[in-house]
Amino acid sequence: MTQWLYLLALSSLPFILEFTSGQKQHDWLGLFASWTGIVCVILVAEGRASNYLFGAVNSAIYLLLSFQASFYGEVLTTVYFFIMQPIGLYTWLSNRVNEQDKEEPSHFEAKKLDWRGWLKYLALTALIWIGMGFAYKSIHSHRPFRDSVTDATNGIGQLLMTGLYREQWIFWIATNLFSIYLWWGSNLHIQAMYWVYTLNSIVGWYQWTKAVKKA
Repeated sequence: MTQWLYLLALSSLPFILEFTSGQKQHDWLGLFASWTGIVCVILVAEGRASNYLFGAVNSAIYLLLSFQASFYGEVLTTVYFFIMQPIGLYTWLSNRVNEQDKEEPSHFEAKKLDWRGWLKYLALTALIWIGMGFAYKSIHSHRPFRDSVTDATNGIGQLLMTGLYREQWIFWIATNLFSIYLWWGSNLHIQAMYWVYTLNSIVGWYQWTKAVKKA
């Protein structure tokens, strides 16, 4: 019951924001992107494979919004996200735990990185950030190494999420905070979505840490 109330409360925020903002024209794309994104990350925190269905829809809409805003780093990252949705869904379903405790909300066993894993993924984060930064610089981007930050954190976060590692949430928190900065003053729905993402990432870290200890 608590999980449903949590989902209902957070996923209703985009609608509250849309219909209380006083705007004459409704931003339906921004609204639906925000709603599907929020539902997706809440389902991830709960360890439910259905998150990938909402993630696919969110990626498609967010791709359009990012392209319209000329956030080309976000465009490339979102294409990667869209491709990873069926891959992640297959991986999660392949690792599904067959015999479940009825009180256990997650259908999967969470894992944690050891120090070798941390070194590997931090090195890969730096490699993506620097590599994509130079790639954007080569096409005369005005903010090449700023645009490439979320390429790195999103990319590693998605890999860790697909692998069922709790450390994904650290990369999601970094992504969310930087994305709030990136969209500041632009699309109100997307900003609100990332604030909710940040809150849910903290909850997700807590829930997945409990799952790791239980395992």
